Amino acid sequence: MGNVLIPASRAMRRSGSGAALALTLLIAPVSAAAHDRPACPEGFEPQAGLNKDFEFEGQKRAFIVVPPVGDTDRPAPVWVPMSGTVESANWNLHVLRSGNNAKLAEAGFMVIAPVRQCAEQDPDLAAGACNGPGSNGWNWNPWNDGRAAGPEGDKWRQDAGPDARFFKAMVGCVATRWKLDRKRYYIGGISAGGTMTNRALLFDSHFWAGGMPISGEWYVGNDDGSSLSFNDARAAVAADPKKVFQGRVGPHPLPARLGPEIVITVWGGEKDLWDCGGAIGLCADYRPSTQAASNYFSSQPNVVHVACSSTHGHMWPQIGTDAFNLWALRTLASHPKGSSPESFRLTPPPDGYACKIGRFEDHY
Repeated sequence: MGNVLIPASRAMRRSGSGAALALTLLIAPVSAAAHDRPACPEGFEPQAGLNKDFEFEGQKRAFIVVPPVGDTDRPAPVWVPMSGTVESANWNLHVLRSGNNAKLAEAGFMVIAPVRQCAEQDPDLAAGACNGPGSNGWNWNPWNDGRAAGPEGDKWRQDAGPDARFFKAMVGCVATRWKLDRKRYYIGGISAGGTMTNRALLFDSHFWAGGMPISGEWYVGNDDGSSLSFNDARAAVAADPKKVFQGRVGPHPLPARLGPEIVITVWGGEKDLWDCGGAIGLCADYRPSTQAASNYFSSQPNVVHVACSSTHGHMWPQIGTDAFNLWALRTLASHPKGSSPESFRLTPPPDGYACKIGRFEDHY
């Protein structure tokens, strides 16, 4: 979704719907909170398949578990995939066009897919109630992915929000039954799910070993944290494509130093944008948002950032989807938590993708 002040850019059909950092920027937290440790709500036992009625912060949440195939005595790396606005959790897991992420269990990954709050525990809900503006200070409805423009969003400047905390609690609960590799927890998603991935990686770098935001927003703003209109944000990044931009996707100010992570940011090419139609017209352009994300992550000494471009537009990568997913997850898993960035080696991606270490250099 773009930097429009009235967030409509995921409506109708979306497939998922440099200045140096100032010394005053915050330092990312390094200690794990209680909800980061393996535990379940009282009386709750995780199971393979759909898990409902997970009590969390006064709500009942749902998630889907696809256990790894193969050696179950060995701790499994974790993959937490998220859909965007108009595709359901089950599509994201089982439909090739929408991600087909459940297949990664065959490669030994524990796949844990959260169901969006707006879906009310229904893993088959696609758009419906999820396709619209957010409330309670959030910009967009599917995930708590970024604070709303203006004073109503200010309470989320230093608070990751319920979704980010739920993901950690969900993984911790699954860890009470299955052996999980604590150094290989990875999160990713498309569109709104990509934006939510950015948020999780920015707020919780002590927890996640890394992730893959696909066509995610940065909600580019001014250095003081105030908002920019969609067109002003596009112009700002185009005018200074190497700058580290503040954004409503993460804390303000951005953390001065993240914990160790690996991040694969994916841009879908020239067609990775969205037209809301009518008087609004073009309202989302993922060229500047992925550029801004890559600028920040690649500026972090503890972060390995991989910039990937393709031609699939605003969708989960469509050229050899399964092959790309497997390459991406193996790339993430090759860099467990705490690994030295200097030791990372990037293997060639599948045909149809151009990937490099560092920021995007093909956008402008």
